Amino acid sequence: MVSVCMLTELESYKGIIPYKNPGGMGTNAPMVVRELEKLGCRVIMNKPEEDYDVLHIHSPLPNSFLWAIKRKISGKPLVVHGRHLPELIKGGFVGGSLFYPFVRMYSVLFYNMGDIVLGATPYVAKSLSRDGVRRPFRIIPNGINREVFVRDPQRGASFRERWGVKPDERLVVSVGLRIPRKGVDTFVSMSSRMAHRPDVKFVWVGSSEVLLEDALDETSTGRVSFVGHIPFEDIVGVYSAADVFVFPTKAESYGNVMLEAASCGCPLLIRDIPVYEEWVKDGTHCLKARTDEEFVSNLEQMLDDPALRASMVTGARSLAEEHDIKKCAKMLKAMYEEMAEGGIRADR
Repeated sequence: MVSVCMLTELESYKGIIPYKNPGGMGTNAPMVVRELEKLGCRVIMNKPEEDYDVLHIHSPLPNSFLWAIKRKISGKPLVVHGRHLPELIKGGFVGGSLFYPFVRMYSVLFYNMGDIVLGATPYVAKSLSRDGVRRPFRIIPNGINREVFVRDPQRGASFRERWGVKPDERLVVSVGLRIPRKGVDTFVSMSSRMAHRPDVKFVWVGSSEVLLEDALDETSTGRVSFVGHIPFEDIVGVYSAADVFVFPTKAESYGNVMLEAASCGCPLLIRDIPVYEEWVKDGTHCLKARTDEEFVSNLEQMLDDPALRASMVTGARSLAEEHDIKKCAKMLKAMYEEMAEGGIRADR
């Protein structure tokens, strides 16, 4: 039986930085752990001092960096997860553009210590390779738990009632940190450009956090209801309330919320950015847009064409099925076993 330590460091920082949203890593990693345990893996969370076969580091935080050094020196198997691309600091963290050169240098040092750099998408490997990461890459999606993310009409109706959305009105939803990189300005622009459609309501779920920029410092709210943070255990109700899920993000390494919405049967309207070029197909899984005008045009098509919307629901669910967390856990287990047996050893 292969054993692995998952190191996220999130809990150790909660007392210092009072964040509400643990991000995709904080919500996805525990679900992956449960699937790995079902497959017979022994998984240890955030106890790197214990004995195990493979260390899987999820974040380039200081303690994780030190443990990466220790593993490199010891010659024991190490996976570093490419969740945090240096480019993502821009349009998110306060002073992100200023600190970007340092973060890029630090990240290259960190990722180059791994025997494997794990990426959720091919774009992760391309981006980190451009930055100077030379370790072997392995592409395994983060995965979506399709048993958790199931459309629930009752919870959806409760969300709509809570925020004053009538049964005959159309609800357009986006979920994400309220930071510039997530495309809040585009979502607000869409709402304003559709002022002639009072039957269409726009809701953004998510807030900013300590040390992060707030998009509303420079962008008006328009016709958007910004409802703030919704606990993860209630997020299915948000997706279940939506008629269309819009994901206008300008940069990502994966996009967990998009897959969560897809699994809940939301038709997807997303930004056409490089991370989605190779695995999210325009016209099959979603509609893509580049400009605010294209977002509005595609949204109106989705709202007004029942056949198109039904096709997009089917496509979104097929995308979620392709990224089922059970499949991803099996791929991870196979990788860990190969590493534990010495089959993957990068030159140190």
